[in-house]
Amino acid sequence: MSEPHAGFPTGFDHRFLGLLAGTDKAFFGLDVLRGLVDGINDHRREHDTDKPFRTLGPALLGAFLWLDDNELIQSIANYSAACVVVSKQQAATGKRSDKQRRTFDKLRAVCDNGNGFPTRACPELTDLAPGHNGRPVVVGPHDAPFEIDVPVFRSIGPRRVGNHLVPILHTKMVLLGHLWWHDEGADGHVEDVIGFTPQKLWLASANGTTSSRRNLEFGLWLTDPDLLEATRAFLTCVIRHSEDIDPSSDLFDPEFDSVEFDDEAMAEAAAELAGDDLADHDYRYP
Repeated sequence: MSEPHAGFPTGFDHRFLGLLAGTDKAFFGLDVLRGLVDGINDHRREHDTDKPFRTLGPALLGAFLWLDDNELIQSIANYSAACVVVSKQQAATGKRSDKQRRTFDKLRAVCDNGNGFPTRACPELTDLAPGHNGRPVVVGPHDAPFEIDVPVFRSIGPRRVGNHLVPILHTKMVLLGHLWWHDEGADGHVEDVIGFTPQKLWLASANGTTSSRRNLEFGLWLTDPDLLEATRAFLTCVIRHSEDIDPSSDLFDPEFDSVEFDDEAMAEAAAELAGDDLADHDYRYP
């Protein structure tokens, strides 16, 4: 019996490229991940060459079942703001290969040294704070707002233990954009405001793994505004429910929670402020 072929025939070795509307592109065949890595790097270089007004740098959000490709990891790490969530992997109980352990070490190093993604750049994340003893943090009128930079790599969901299947994050997507700032608050006063504007979306069958380069896959770069906004909302929801890249808990146990407000203290502060405003006026009657 002849040995099975190690891979697909050479006819798939070149990249099948489809041009869609505008700047959108589609990749098919082998090494589709190259289209993602090149797109991420090109976006960063284009931003650095032609910087938008009041920009804070290129930014990236993403979600994969898993990623271990060195080029992809480095491309993400090169961004001034990034957060990519993966499905929670099996625990390190002697079952991880040397390659898996090296990948976790690499992801951890990027988390320790990278910039992460600022929660105040997206309205869905501004109320997040680390939980305290399983309870949300309670804030009062004089507490400073939480300003969290979510680490570059995160995980989500329950961990598979034994042969018991669990729900997983199965997406393969990257959203590119940039962070911006201005100093105009909602009430017209001076305030430090930042935000995230999405500009380009990658959707694919290809996971973020080196092995995906040997598969027949597809990948798309898309720029439809409504699709970009819907993806941003989905990815921020994923980030809200994410955990450390390699948490100790096997359960679905999000690290962050929405803050709770001390309603009584807030009401007292509002009453005091209203009283001060009245005292500042000189009421005179004719």
